[in-house]
Amino acid sequence: MNRRAIRLVILTVCVATFGVIAAPGVSIADPIGDKQAEAQQLEAQINANAEKLSGLNEQIHSTQNELDQANADIQAADTAVAAAKAKTKELRAEVALRAAAVYTQSGSTSGVEELDAQNAQDLSSKQKYSSLAAQRDNEIVTQLAKAKEQVQLRKADAEEARQVAQDKQDELQSQQSKLEDGQAALQQLKSKIDGELAVLVQKAEEERQAREAAAARAQYEAQLQQAAQAAQQAGWSGGGSGSASPATPPPSSGDVSAVLAYAYAQIGKPYCYAGAGPSCFDCSGLTMMAWAQAGVSMPHGSYAQQAMFPAVSMSQLQPGDLVFWDGHVGIYVGDGSVLHAPHTGTNVQITPIWPGVIGAARPG
Repeated sequence: MNRRAIRLVILTVCVATFGVIAAPGVSIADPIGDKQAEAQQLEAQINANAEKLSGLNEQIHSTQNELDQANADIQAADTAVAAAKAKTKELRAEVALRAAAVYTQSGSTSGVEELDAQNAQDLSSKQKYSSLAAQRDNEIVTQLAKAKEQVQLRKADAEEARQVAQDKQDELQSQQSKLEDGQAALQQLKSKIDGELAVLVQKAEEERQAREAAAARAQYEAQLQQAAQAAQQAGWSGGGSGSASPATPPPSSGDVSAVLAYAYAQIGKPYCYAGAGPSCFDCSGLTMMAWAQAGVSMPHGSYAQQAMFPAVSMSQLQPGDLVFWDGHVGIYVGDGSVLHAPHTGTNVQITPIWPGVIGAARPG
């Protein structure tokens, strides 16, 4: 018996078995189908919310960067104001000392008869010098006071910027909290639906087995044995089932190889909010830590990362480049694919680039 005949025998077995399994009178198909459709709809809503949460996380990173910058500006302004105050105090003290010295010198003689022409000329010159020095000091004091006022104005601007960023972050965190509450409710409902679906499927299986058990099983086993014997007589072993080899990074050179090696090593690790490893990551935390292996420092936030590096066109992408969506970033690994941490409930993975790309950049 040749291989073609053997395949026909096996196909006959499968068709006969399917005919037994698909016997009429299965009344539970509609309830199971409805429940599956309900579960799929909830799953789609959960995934959509997870993507929104991921985008909000990136926006929160961005506002945190703004807050950090505003706080740094305020601290710098405070330092400048303190220095100006100290210098002003020091100059005022020097002016006061000069004034006292002039007063002492002018009142040190006991009478006009003790002053000769030379002493009078020296005293006049010293008084004029002291007066000019004091005038210059007063001008410096005035300039310092104005500089202090300008620094205080810059501090006020920085405080206003900090308040704007804080308000923005509060609003984003409020949205995040509401989405997380909604996500928890959807997950709870999804668990309930999955449980109900499992009960329906189990009940359907039990009913099917009760109707068909002995005859269907005996027929299937007999026909399967017949096909196996025929295959053995023909000396045909069949093809084994293979498994896909794990993903390996594309060939690269230089520092990019370290970036890709690190990124590939994180595949399978879960997404977590604000995660930067080693056990879990969010999208920009993964790109930040991957490029850190090449000595490139970048902020934790996709918007800031996109603004930091030179843009490249999608037609010129190279492995290691960053690809951006609104509120998301991944690492290009070649063949039109990116390695990224998608959103809550998923793991670091490689997927084809999908629509909605807003740009790409090349760190280094």
